[in-house]
Amino acid sequence: MDVTVVDKSGGRVWGIGAWVGGYVALTFLASAGFLVVQGYSGVDPAALSLGQFGPAVAVVCLYAGIRLWRSGFASRSRAVPGRKGFVPLPRAVPGRRVVVNLVVLVGGCVVLGAMVMVGMRWHGTGLVGPSPVGGVPFVVFLVLQLFGAVGEEIGWRGFMQPVLESRFGRLAAVLTTGTVWALWHTPAYTHGPVVAVSFFVSVVAFAVLLGYLAEGSVRQRIAVASIGHWLINIALYLAVGDDTLVRPQVTFTAVAAAVVAATAVGAQAWTTRAGTASAQPHRSAI
Repeated sequence: MDVTVVDKSGGRVWGIGAWVGGYVALTFLASAGFLVVQGYSGVDPAALSLGQFGPAVAVVCLYAGIRLWRSGFASRSRAVPGRKGFVPLPRAVPGRRVVVNLVVLVGGCVVLGAMVMVGMRWHGTGLVGPSPVGGVPFVVFLVLQLFGAVGEEIGWRGFMQPVLESRFGRLAAVLTTGTVWALWHTPAYTHGPVVAVSFFVSVVAFAVLLGYLAEGSVRQRIAVASIGHWLINIALYLAVGDDTLVRPQVTFTAVAAAVVAATAVGAQAWTTRAGTASAQPHRSAI
């Protein structure tokens, strides 16, 4: 799979760096614009941060811009894509594998919430539970958070990670995407070094969890990652409410996220190996 656009002499015009760099720049710009709009929208950020739609808008703008650019460039120099399509499209995986990954992911999110809740109780801090958020009922909050999760995952696990995977492999793609995703949450780094480090560890761990369990085609990845992202947000809200960037809540989250990510990815690898082994033909004894 190749994301490079070449001219008729074979010169490289668009490569991995351009795709990823363009996406990241557009994501930051679009999210900043949404944050400005948020101030006039009347929507409480606690219920839904409009900046979550920045990654999805960035992907749409990037595709539209490159299509227009390629049309104009082609009329002058007959530019063609290196292979069919603009970006690498990962292949779909069997539905059973998606279901297994989703079950592992849901279980991981339940354990994540439970670990943070235990930490909160140990610290003597009360739990928030399913209470109204940002002036909306908890049920409405659930729906809004799902929309926000989809808006993010269209960009992070649906675009950036697959593009990086096509060149650098799964681990490098997951860690790079996770790092950029963590840094994209800029307000988290204004609350002191402990909060900043804990938040960074949490987000990268979540990127590992979502990046390894969301496999298959772009649609499969977006669907699984969005559900996981949504469940993570809900689990953390039930435990700590809006206090996700204060101590010790953020530290409990970092520890729980790292443990859950390592365990879930290990479980996913084990189930994959077990499924592969069971699919191998067995020799009959002679």
